[in-house]
Amino acid sequence: MSEERPVVTVQLMLRACQGLKLYPAQHPSLQKQIAEWHRCLQQMLLVRPEVVLGVHQRTLFCNDFLFVDGFPSAESLRALFESWGIGRMVIRRGVQPVELADFLVLLTGGRGHCELLAVRMQQAGIRHLEVGPEDEQEASGRARRIYEQAISVTESIINDVRIGKIPQTGAAIDAVRAMVETTLAEPHALLALTLIKDYDDYTFRHSVNVSVIALAVGRACGLDEAALRVLGLGALLHDLGKLKIDIGIINKPGQLTSEEFERIQQHPEEGVRILQRMEAIPGEAIQMALGHHLRYDRQGYPRAAARMNLPETVHMVAIADAYDAMTTLRPYQQPMTPRKAVERMLEVRGSIYHPELLARFAEHVGPYPVGSLVRLTSSEVGLVTEAGMGKTDGVSLKILFDAAGHRLRQPEKRDLATAELDCIVADVDPASRGILIADYLD
Repeated sequence: MSEERPVVTVQLMLRACQGLKLYPAQHPSLQKQIAEWHRCLQQMLLVRPEVVLGVHQRTLFCNDFLFVDGFPSAESLRALFESWGIGRMVIRRGVQPVELADFLVLLTGGRGHCELLAVRMQQAGIRHLEVGPEDEQEASGRARRIYEQAISVTESIINDVRIGKIPQTGAAIDAVRAMVETTLAEPHALLALTLIKDYDDYTFRHSVNVSVIALAVGRACGLDEAALRVLGLGALLHDLGKLKIDIGIINKPGQLTSEEFERIQQHPEEGVRILQRMEAIPGEAIQMALGHHLRYDRQGYPRAAARMNLPETVHMVAIADAYDAMTTLRPYQQPMTPRKAVERMLEVRGSIYHPELLARFAEHVGPYPVGSLVRLTSSEVGLVTEAGMGKTDGVSLKILFDAAGHRLRQPEKRDLATAELDCIVADVDPASRGILIADYLD
């Protein structure tokens, strides 16, 4: 969704709310404001059956658009929603201006619980709007839509490169913007999706995963939103050069010959040549493609870049690239658990990976990263669904197996405070339990 209509609808809604402080609902000036808001909503409802506004992690959203750029209108509307405890407001096709006016009268007429507001709306005959607390499944679904859209955009770019066409950049920039906004508002949501591996579209998914993980690294290192957008774009496009390498070499399960390895080492520079032909690609993003295999000690490749002064975001992409590769089944390797991948990377910090940036990422995701399957002292087995990333009270789990080893028909949610983390005694290989992480991270 474009940024314009969500921003405009929030501005028009707030303007009408403010108008109610000056005029009665029947005043022509206020009726004009509500009519403008209604027209904007009608345009949005032409392409989807409902418009959803709400608050998630103290951030206002409209459908898939998150207001993280400090919009004054969004902040005012967020405060109004929070005064009622509203997590989401749904506006459906068929809504009439009179319903919008009656709703705003109720919304601005006092404070209370959203359940009380819902009852008053029903009594007023408002049928095409509803309010309620935040729907956890909807929040997860919003992140998934952003993630899948990024995969679709990446697939289009990769297909263009394969046929020798210069890819368009606009859709990629929009996709990264949405991922940055989601990362800032709810860091767990997208990172969890990187553990959902689909080997049929690995090339597309790996590019998006590296972008998502790089954003988590950047967030851990305190990058601002503008810097995150450049990082996310460079990470998304970091491996385009591999499309110029024979697929048989890329997926070869055995050891590469010296000639094959030499050809593999050329993919960063191949990527640079592709990105230089694309519009509006920042120079820093091109440097990410060039240097993501260079290593912290500059003993990697391409050798021609070893003496170049490269930004720290290059190292962030290298960390993200390795983390996703280590946790993915490939023809030449078995996947590691997220915890094991972080441990393995920490063993070679200072040589392969930037020690400080990697340490911040490890602290950010916590001792048991999202997607870790763990055994408790009770012998229960659970999946980590939230951890680290500012979650100061430990981790959140879905218990999948009881103490007797029986799989639960309905996973049990459980929170462990920091002081209780010692009840986690071991990692569990998901394959050993027949677990597909994707089934439980939606």
